[in-house]
Amino acid sequence: MNIFVRNLFFPGIFSFFVSGAFAGNIEYHLNKSANPTNDEREAYALIEAAMDSAVYLYNKYSDLSKHIEVYYSTGVPTAEASSNGDLRFGKDRNYMFVGTAMHEMAHTLGMGTTSAYQSMMSGGVFKGEKAQALIKEIDGPDAVLKGDSQHFWPYGLNYRSEVHSEQDLINHVKVVNAMYQDIFKEAFYKNVKFMSAVGPDFKCMGMASDNSLQLMDCKEQGTEIKLYSVGENPVAYRFEFGKRVLDVPNESTAAGVTLGTYHWNGGDHQKFILEGAPVNMTNAFYLKNLKSSLYLEAKDGKVVQNRKVNSDEFVWQMKEIADSTDKPVSIVKRKAVQNKDVNESMPSRLFDALGRAAGQIRRGFSSRILKRD
Repeated sequence: MNIFVRNLFFPGIFSFFVSGAFAGNIEYHLNKSANPTNDEREAYALIEAAMDSAVYLYNKYSDLSKHIEVYYSTGVPTAEASSNGDLRFGKDRNYMFVGTAMHEMAHTLGMGTTSAYQSMMSGGVFKGEKAQALIKEIDGPDAVLKGDSQHFWPYGLNYRSEVHSEQDLINHVKVVNAMYQDIFKEAFYKNVKFMSAVGPDFKCMGMASDNSLQLMDCKEQGTEIKLYSVGENPVAYRFEFGKRVLDVPNESTAAGVTLGTYHWNGGDHQKFILEGAPVNMTNAFYLKNLKSSLYLEAKDGKVVQNRKVNSDEFVWQMKEIADSTDKPVSIVKRKAVQNKDVNESMPSRLFDALGRAAGQIRRGFSSRILKRD
């Protein structure tokens, strides 16, 4: 059965067969009224179906991380999103569609909503090497990834008509993943554990069941970390514990603050520099917070940030572990007929996932899409 024939009746296309391990780490929370009206209940069901499908695809075919707060807002004509992770669906049911959800999710990831994205656009062409190489792999050696200050194409899902098959949605995710790496210099590094050098009972930092950060037995599953490189000059790292990351609460720069875990928001308080430690131990590091410039210390079963002194409490050994995560599959060459006029037909105005022209952008939501007058 053609998956998009079924999608005419079901806004979510993967709601019934989500399974397997994912590479990405994107999640969402739909904010609901305590006593929803019939209109709200219907909207929530459609939004959840669209978001479930979109999140499934992003987690299946990318290594991206984001926590997204989703809202149903009748004052929004279509749909809108911002890089702070807010995503709003309006009253129009036509936009409660997986393509719209994915289009807006790209905005929450910084596509068209950050100055870093805009600085990568020059003369209507995206300047990232990884994304351009990927477009050529998908569509041939003459393909070029184009865009403006807020949208990109092909595979930006700016028009509903761009979606001919599941592969178009998959290609969207892979392009966003490559663009994100080009823009934010971020990439998966390796799966590791970080063990404190304090003996005789060597412990690893890990996330407990209540999401607190603790020093615990290194055999515990909560000690497994997905390490991502972030930025350059200097290169820092993000420590992922499941759906959360290593975090300095309240972005504090004070010494003695106990670290915890939180949703990834891209702040420097969630990035750490690995400095080689001159000790008789392989893969030994000092871990320096990028914002506070303080170092992680193992203290009383917790991890705190402090001024570094010559002590084992500040030394951490990185232990690599086997990667059991399914990686994104290789690009499947497209055999479907291409939308040959998409580049020529895309003017400087903004468009939504249904192809409707955009109007003015409301302050705070630079990806808002409006209906044609």
